[in-house]
Amino acid sequence: MAHLITKHDPFHIHKILGVFVLLSFLYRLFNVGRYGIAFPKTENKWFSVCSVALHGVLSLSSLLLPLPKKRNFSSPMIWPEFRLHSIVFAMRHVICTIINLLQLWPTNFWANLVAKASIVLSTISLARLITENYGDKVKRTTNSMPYPRNVTKAEEKLVKNLYAQAQFHAVIQAIFEDPTASFMPILAIQAAPLLMTLVRKGKIGSYWYHRIYAISLWLPFAIYWWRFYLRTIDMGETYWSANVATLIVLKLRFSGYNKE
Repeated sequence: MAHLITKHDPFHIHKILGVFVLLSFLYRLFNVGRYGIAFPKTENKWFSVCSVALHGVLSLSSLLLPLPKKRNFSSPMIWPEFRLHSIVFAMRHVICTIINLLQLWPTNFWANLVAKASIVLSTISLARLITENYGDKVKRTTNSMPYPRNVTKAEEKLVKNLYAQAQFHAVIQAIFEDPTASFMPILAIQAAPLLMTLVRKGKIGSYWYHRIYAISLWLPFAIYWWRFYLRTIDMGETYWSANVATLIVLKLRFSGYNKE
């Protein structure tokens, strides 16, 4: 534990925010288990908004901490490109969740489509810009992620495909007009840099990084089916969001965009 508390965060801003965010996740998961939604209708709306905004502040506060400039390809450790990607993707879900909580999505069909496409495309554009300035166009985040030595190439390919599918579904959930759905992918997005920090500090290895990260990625799917069982999710909205996200991704593929 002593190795996690360093002089780089002398006022413990990032750590304190991390504790509050962890409590926020636990509270939201409790609500999902009990009510089928993360944000009960009886909850004060501005409390909900502030608690979600806290997740964005946590991601931004990570900029206070120094990182090695070069990526470590032998173990899954955080590096500048990944940190900036994490901030961008976390903010996508923070913004969309707040829009959902305040019911700010346009009601006009075309305006709604443009608003959602703008958020998705701007996120991708920022991620691409970050990669061009801080990353490698060949050795990307997912395709060059280190795995334990006992993992075969076939298993590695399977895991990478599962990660890619989860990332695509996160896009769908971001533009889903349901605050619970748009919020839940933040768990995996913010868990990844924490796990990478634990790897760097020698608290866990790559095996546990991938295992815990995979669980956090697929937890939203378990929540989805739990909510479907409780009938607290709109299947029509699921279909609409999936189609919008699919059209955007197909357009990007044909225009030369490559997956992480």
